[in-house]
Amino acid sequence: MRKLNGFYAIEVLNGRLNGSATQVENNRFGFKNATFTKKIAGRSKVSTQCQKFNMREYMSCMSKVETSERIKEGKQIKAFYDPYKFEIDDIFGFMIADKVKISKEEYDLLDDEKKNLFKKNKNVYEANITKKRKARLQMNALLNISNNKINWEWNVASSTTDSMPYQQEVYSGVHASIFNLNIDEIGKFVVSDNPSEFRDYSVEEGKDARDLTNEEKYERINNVLNAIEHLAISSNQTNHLTDTKPKFIILADYKWGNNAFQGIMKENVLDIEMLKECIDQNENYRLSNIYIGVNKFHDNKYNTMEEGLKNELSEYDFIKISNVKNAFDNYKKELKENI
Repeated sequence: MRKLNGFYAIEVLNGRLNGSATQVENNRFGFKNATFTKKIAGRSKVSTQCQKFNMREYMSCMSKVETSERIKEGKQIKAFYDPYKFEIDDIFGFMIADKVKISKEEYDLLDDEKKNLFKKNKNVYEANITKKRKARLQMNALLNISNNKINWEWNVASSTTDSMPYQQEVYSGVHASIFNLNIDEIGKFVVSDNPSEFRDYSVEEGKDARDLTNEEKYERINNVLNAIEHLAISSNQTNHLTDTKPKFIILADYKWGNNAFQGIMKENVLDIEMLKECIDQNENYRLSNIYIGVNKFHDNKYNTMEEGLKNELSEYDFIKISNVKNAFDNYKKELKENI
C-alpha cells in the first residue's frame, strides 16, 4: 500500500466560499433577505464536495481531461462512468445503482452463467447491475482554525423603484484540511459480475479494460496534484474574490496508517512538537521524503512558520522545506522516479 498523505492550509480574507441553505441555518435576526455560509461549531468550513467540484473544473479546463457523459432520462440523470477512459472517474470514484429487466424469452436465450445473475420478479427477470468505485482521493472539509467569528455584511440591490437591502455572511481566517491519495490503486480496475463488491465493470463490459502503465498513472497523479496546488474554490464567490491556493503544504508517502498530519496547525499557528511526534511515530511506514512548502500569509503570525520549521526540524535530513510550488514540484519529481 502506498498513500500520499497531505496537509494543506488556505487563507481567506473577507470571503464566502461555500454557501448553506436557509433551511438548515438558525436565522437569529428573522431577516428573510439573507444568505448563509457553511459552518460547524461556529467556524466556517468548505465541504469536500465543494473542493472536488472545483478540482474537476481545473482538471477539465487546464489539464484538458475528458469527462464522462451524463444525460437526462425522464426525471433522472443517467451517468456513464468509465474509469479506464476518464481519469476523473478513476480519481474521484462513483456509484451507479441500477437494475436491468428482461423478459422470460430473453432469459431463456442466456447461458447458465448469465442466468445466475438474474432473479425472477413476477413476469420479468431482474439483475442488479450496480457498480461502485472507491475514490482514490479522499479529503476532509476545510475548517477555519484561526477565527471562529462569522460576520454579517450589508448590501443593497438597486431596482427601478425602491432599493432592497440584504445581508450575507462573510468570514476571514486560515482554513486547514488533510487528504490521502491512494497511489497504488490509481489506474487499477476491478472486473466482476458480483454487484455486492466494489467493481468498475461487469465481465462483459471489462473485456478490454487493463491496468494503466506507470507513465499513465503518473500523468493522472500529476493532474490531480496540480488541481490541489492551484485550488480555486469559486462556488460562492459572486461578490467576494478569494485566492484559495494553498499557502502551506505537507506531502509525504506512507504505506500504512491514518493521515499522519491531522491537527498540527492550530490558533497559535503550527504545533511543531506535535508534527515531530507524528513524524517520529510513523517513521516505520514512511516511503518518501517529507516535503513542506510555506508561502507568505497576510496574517503575520503565520509568517514565523518557515524559520521555526527549519530550526526545529534540522535534524531530519529527509524533510525538505521550501515554498509551496517547490514542495509540489520536488515531490512529483521523486514520485516520477519511484512510481
